[in-house]
Amino acid sequence: MHPYDQPHRPSAQVYRLRRAVAASALVVVAGVGWQAVGSDGGEEAAPTTTTSSTTTTLPALPACAEGEEITSRDPDQDWATILVDTARALPATYGPPDLHNISQAGFPFTEGQALRGLVMDDLAAMRQAAEANGTPIGVLASYRSYPTQVDLFTRRVDQLGASEAGSRVARPGHSEHQLGTTIDVAEQGALDVDQSFGASPTGQWIASNAHEYGFILSYPAESSATTCYDFEPWHLRYVGRDHAAAVIDSGVTLRQYLWDLEQRGTTTPPVPSTAPPQ
Repeated sequence: MHPYDQPHRPSAQVYRLRRAVAASALVVVAGVGWQAVGSDGGEEAAPTTTTSSTTTTLPALPACAEGEEITSRDPDQDWATILVDTARALPATYGPPDLHNISQAGFPFTEGQALRGLVMDDLAAMRQAAEANGTPIGVLASYRSYPTQVDLFTRRVDQLGASEAGSRVARPGHSEHQLGTTIDVAEQGALDVDQSFGASPTGQWIASNAHEYGFILSYPAESSATTCYDFEPWHLRYVGRDHAAAVIDSGVTLRQYLWDLEQRGTTTPPVPSTAPPQ
C-alpha cells in the first residue's frame, strides 16, 4: 500500500508498535504546563498558562471528527504552525508558491517530487546525516495538490468503497502534503512502506533524529486519539528546527502543539524547558 494519510477508525486490529519518541512526564515550558501523552495513547490534557496571580486553562484539543472548516490562516506565511487535520482544511485553490524538485536536496530527480524551497537545506542535511549513519533514506511522496488528492481519493473509493477509502486516504484539503512541507520517507531504494518501517534501523533513526533537522512525525505510535490518524512512521512534516525542538521538549503530539499555539494567538515556539534561568 502506498503511504497515504490514513485516518484512524476504531477496529478489532489495534497496533501495538512502541512509540519511538515518547514522553510521559510533566514538563514546564516557559511558564506553560504541558500534560504529555502517556504510553497508553491517551489524549493530552489541556495545557495551562500561569502568571503570578492567575491560571488560565486553554480550550481542550477537539476530539477527532470529520469536518470542512477552511482555515483562515495563510499557508504561505504560517506553513510551520497552520493546523491541518480531519476537520480543518486548506483551500482547494491553495498551492505553494516556491516548489523545487527534491533533487535540490541531493535526492535523485523524480518528476513531480517537489517541496517548498525553504525545506531544502534541512532536508539535505537530514539526508546526509542518515547516510552517514548507515541508514540512507529515500522520499516516496512530497507535495500533492488538491486536484491530485481528489484523484487519489476518487480512485480509492472506486477500488475499495467509500467507507474503506475514507479509512486509508485523507480527504481533499485535509492532507499535510498540500502544504508542500511534508514528505513520506522510506529506506533508500524502497518502493513502498508500511508500519514495520518504524521498527527498522532507518525508521528508528528517523524517529530519534528527524526533529534535529526540523521534521516531526505527525502521527506517532499509540497517539491516534490526539492525531486522528493511525501510526505513520514515514510521514514527516517540516516545521523548522525551533518548532521541532519545542514539540519534542513539550512531549505532546504535533496536532496538540499547533492547537495550543493557535489558542495562545502566537506563532513563536515556547522557550525550551532546558533554557537557563533569566
